[in-house]
Amino acid sequence: MARKTKLEAEETREQILNAAEQMFYQHGVSRTTLEKIATAAGVTRGAIYRHFANKSMLFSAMLERIRLPFQQMLSELDSLQQADPLAQLRAVLIHSLEIIARCEQHQRVLSVVFHRCEYIDELNPAVSRQEDLDKAASAIISRSLQRAKAAGMLRSDIDPDLAACGIHAYMGGLIRKHLLQPEFCDLSQASGYIDLMLQGIKKPA
Repeated sequence: MARKTKLEAEETREQILNAAEQMFYQHGVSRTTLEKIATAAGVTRGAIYRHFANKSMLFSAMLERIRLPFQQMLSELDSLQQADPLAQLRAVLIHSLEIIARCEQHQRVLSVVFHRCEYIDELNPAVSRQEDLDKAASAIISRSLQRAKAAGMLRSDIDPDLAACGIHAYMGGLIRKHLLQPEFCDLSQASGYIDLMLQGIKKPA
């Protein structure tokens, strides 16, 4: 019986997260109340509070559902230091964009983050968490570029930290544009976008 209860609780939690994702996407974060989410999920507000202390925690949990594959790829990029770090970085960047191109859930959640979210005080913990993840991602990319530079793959004037920040911003720009105008910025062409960007920092053949 306890196992069934635990399973039911997890199903309810996912039901609430699915409803929150849809409500945030349709109405924006600031205009979506817990009452609206409860109605959409077919549960009471009390059921939401049993899983999430407030809307910020619910928002954070929604983001965590799509962050995992990207975090795993970045961890591998940092730990599996192969002979060609630039090729490894290229593969991770391309795969990241391809995931977004083919996954509607990722598109919805990232649309909420980029285009339907006012960074109000209520969401400060979630915003701070995202800032920490952005810094961690840039640091991992920088270390990958440092290995590439040590292997003689980058131009001598390239600063890995500066380049990592630029790559992170470039990826964010592609994602934002794709979410607004997918026919104009088609992420199924990810390899072309990434190769064009990396060409600017690679050592000439």
